[in-house]
Amino acid sequence: MLRCFFFIGFLVISLSVHCQSTYPDPHYQFRSSGDKLQDRNFYFFTLLQTLPISRQLETDTGLARLGKAYEQVRLLTSEEIKQAGDALERVMQQYPSPAAQLIDEMRKSGLFQLYEKEEDKTFLRKSWENTADAINYIVNGYANNLGMRYPAIDSASAYVLSPAYKTTVQTLAGKIKKEKHKLFFQPAMKTALGLLRLAKRTEAISYEPLEQTLNKQTIATFPATDWDKYPYPVMLVLGASPSGTEAISDMAKSRCAIAAKLYEQKLAPYIIVSGGHVRPPGTRYAEGIEMKRYLTTELKVPANAILVDPYARHTTTNIRNAVRIMWRSGMPVDKRMMCVSDTWHLLYVNSPLFIQRCQTELGYTPMNKIKQEDTSYLTFLPDLTSLHADPHEPLDP
Repeated sequence: MLRCFFFIGFLVISLSVHCQSTYPDPHYQFRSSGDKLQDRNFYFFTLLQTLPISRQLETDTGLARLGKAYEQVRLLTSEEIKQAGDALERVMQQYPSPAAQLIDEMRKSGLFQLYEKEEDKTFLRKSWENTADAINYIVNGYANNLGMRYPAIDSASAYVLSPAYKTTVQTLAGKIKKEKHKLFFQPAMKTALGLLRLAKRTEAISYEPLEQTLNKQTIATFPATDWDKYPYPVMLVLGASPSGTEAISDMAKSRCAIAAKLYEQKLAPYIIVSGGHVRPPGTRYAEGIEMKRYLTTELKVPANAILVDPYARHTTTNIRNAVRIMWRSGMPVDKRMMCVSDTWHLLYVNSPLFIQRCQTELGYTPMNKIKQEDTSYLTFLPDLTSLHADPHEPLDP
């Protein structure tokens, strides 16, 4: 009898672990709203718009009133955000089946991973509040030129305080106000997306989907890869912006040379080169793309051994985006990952100062159990919180 009891207990625990392991789901199929910029920056809204819960949201009178208030190009007030959160919770309680489908898809996507330990009600509210606050961030930055985290890198390509730009913003507002909106969030969301387009800051969708564009050739080789033959599944090469108009900096070339030597030593079968259109502002060169070109043409590394992250603008997101690529492309994430750079840069990455920066800017640390293996590289275990999409980073959410 006791043996039977332990067997049942073991079975329950095993089933529980199995259920938990479905989040996030590596085979999750992302939904489309028909607007790639919306899907990339506001996937929460894409789900509200495309799932059955949309019917209940359309008919909620409280949300309809808020939708009218959201038609202005202005910041959402804390009270408006709270009221919408209360209404979403009410709809969730009234319609448990479509609400459960929404929560399930949110969790499977991994894009809300920062809140994955929260109960469903809190999980939903935090996701809404974060998205609403991001709308305020975008409106404040690209309509008022205020509050941007990295103004030197992320600012609009036009002078947003000029009369001409302000007129264009008012034209956008008038157009949105004339449209019919079924869902409460659509006026505010369309304002934010419209401002990103006016500011010509749509880099977030320039290369999407990566697995079908820049990285398709490399990912196609994964099924034939014997991962156990290598100490590490992949090495990340951290980007370095040019100081002028050149395509690639000398620092980036040096880091690529280090990576090429380590690749020849068969420490990892693949390389991720990371860096977006960073400096100088408006540059047509993406660091990651130029690093791949240098590795293949000058250092003779096979093109199908290289994956590209063309979005990251900081060391924090270099690492975050590499973890995302590693997981979503099907690499083993239970193995340590290499991080290649120059000695001083690695000392910074392996310091409390960098960990604090990650916590401040990302809300988490994208890597665990860091080990300085050599002067040219360190290793770490990837943290899947990195899958969390941050709409406050509209150029690289």
